[in-house]
Order: sequence, then structure tokens, then C-alpha cells
Amino acid sequence: MKKSACVKLYCPGMVLFDPVQLVALMAKRGTTDTNIFDVFVNDEVFGRQAIEQGVVCPIYPISEHHYIVFVEDSAESLGCLPEPVFVHSGLPKMVSSGVLVVSDLNALLDWDARFFLNYKAEHCSRLPNNDYVDVKPGLYSLSVKGYAGLRGHETAFGYGLEFTSVQSLPKISDDASMSNFDFELVAR
Repeated sequence: MKKSACVKLYCPGMVLFDPVQLVALMAKRGTTDTNIFDVFVNDEVFGRQAIEQGVVCPIYPISEHHYIVFVEDSAESLGCLPEPVFVHSGLPKMVSSGVLVVSDLNALLDWDARFFLNYKAEHCSRLPNNDYVDVKPGLYSLSVKGYAGLRGHETAFGYGLEFTSVQSLPKISDDASMSNFDFELVAR
């Protein structure tokens, strides 16, 4: 199982998504637009639903930089990590395909459903702004931990993903917004 992803951001943000879930959500809405980010921004209710239903998890704004994103369920990675700079817990995440794509916002700005639905087969033709990790299908309460000063990786900056299996997705309070979360690591 692939437990870490390396991404070089060309847009100031990152998004985590299961391509199968995202395609299903867009088909349900009847959206054929290739700028999904614009769809989410112009219809804030729909954008919030995508987050609350665990389809997308936006991590922005963050600096354009090279990051490692890794699943924190392996004992070998937990023992050598520095203290996290931040921890944001209780984020809803749903995975049905077993593939969680980690990409800069370009994936949503120029959506290519065919590419992402066949992501593992297309992986060798990807740009450095996206990668993936394997995650067992299920409903999760996701914790995102930010790390600076990582050693033994391509970069000192990274995000640890901790997936806690749940029976139903965690709720985001009505007054909360993803913009309330500070995910920045590089500019500190």
C-alpha cells in the first residue's frame, strides 16, 4: 500500500479527494464544467456540502512549495516525527475507491475526470502537483497534522493524515468554515 505522496504546489492550496466520489457528486449535480473550483466558490452551499459529505478536503491557503503528505498509521513513521505545528481534527472524509488523490488546486481548476478515475494507471503520466495514497474504503474523521523539520523525506514540510473510522461522518458546525483553519507551514 502506498502511504506517502509527494506534491509540488503550483497553486497556493491543496485538495484531498477520492476521484470516484468527486465524479459522482458532480454527476449528481449535473455539472460538466471543468473548473470545479469555480463551481464550489460560486455556489458556497454546494461547496460546503462537498466538504460536509467528505468528498473533498481543502487545505488552503498554503504556500506554493514541495510537500510530503503521508498516512499516519504505520509505526515506522510515527516514531521519528517532530511535534506537529498544528492539528486539525474532526474533518469528514469518505473514501470508496481506496485511492485518495493529493493535488494542488489545479486538479479542480482544470478537472479531468478520465485521468483521475484511472489515476493509478495514469500515475506515470502525472505532473508533480499531484500524487496519491491508498486508504481503505470507509467513512472517516480525518485529522490533518502539519509538520516542519521533517527528516528523511524529499522536503522538510509535510502533512500527516490520521484516519479514524466512524459510523457516520463528523459534523462541521454551522458557523465553522475551512477558511478558519490555518494549514500554513512554510511562511511561519
